[in-house]
Amino acid sequence: MRKSLLVVAVCAVLGLMISPLAFGDSHILKIGFNIPLTGDNPDVGASSKNGAEMYLKKNPSIEVGGKKYELKFIYEDNEYKAESAVKANTKLITDEGVLAIVGPQSSSQAVPAGEIANNLATPMISPWSTNPNTTLDRPYVFRGCFLDPFQGPVAADFATEELGAKKAAVLYDIAADYPKGLAEFFKMAFEKIHGAGSVVAFESFTTGDKDFSAQMTSIVASGADVLFVPQYYSEVPLIIRAAKEMGWTKDILGSDSWGGGDLMGLCGDCLLYTSPSPRDLRQDRVCRLLLEKGGGGGGGGG
Repeated sequence: MRKSLLVVAVCAVLGLMISPLAFGDSHILKIGFNIPLTGDNPDVGASSKNGAEMYLKKNPSIEVGGKKYELKFIYEDNEYKAESAVKANTKLITDEGVLAIVGPQSSSQAVPAGEIANNLATPMISPWSTNPNTTLDRPYVFRGCFLDPFQGPVAADFATEELGAKKAAVLYDIAADYPKGLAEFFKMAFEKIHGAGSVVAFESFTTGDKDFSAQMTSIVASGADVLFVPQYYSEVPLIIRAAKEMGWTKDILGSDSWGGGDLMGLCGDCLLYTSPSPRDLRQDRVCRLLLEKGGGGGGGGG
């Protein structure tokens, strides 16, 4: 939540720094939010909006360069879809005239939406899109988290050093930018440590699938020591349930996208995940490893 509030403030200041003449003599500063209020992950949009409203209640105005601006937040629902995220950014910039945009969060929406923001010279900050393509060659697009080329190797190192894994399995959504990219970075890093073929199962599915029995049959039979699942938290319970039903009893390792909702309560133990913003470093060994390797602060874009 603290990061969400910080992103709002940074977005406002950044917009004025990049385009100080955008508002002329106006005393109203508009910030757009491209967030999923409906669709597969409405909790993400709801928490983003709640965080923004908390900030706005405490800080109804902001002072930049000695001038005071009244803040106005405009929310657009991207329905957790790439095409809707593109439309939301276009509307926020061309119709609403926002100075800057917070979101989208997920890489599948942030990558295409970022192109619109960059082409229209409007600063955009994605709180947790870790795919490098979100900010690649886009000077107006930024992020508040680490990159997948960093996260993947850290997860591979953790699986090796902390879990003692010598063989790994991966299950990921091949149709979504974030899990596909992170799965590939993890595989590359793990096989660099243990040799080609040490990722003994590299199973995929398509967005919206509910039955993972075929993939889990292959994974259980592969002899893997750990299962890496770089999926969004709303999808994880179904995958964990399928794994347990098919006889998987070993560790399951996730990514930063697991950090939402009551995932541990829904899925039980034997679960670990990476995160750029740990709640308690003493209890989160993955986060300690992230910070030790220098990636806890997150990267910048453009």
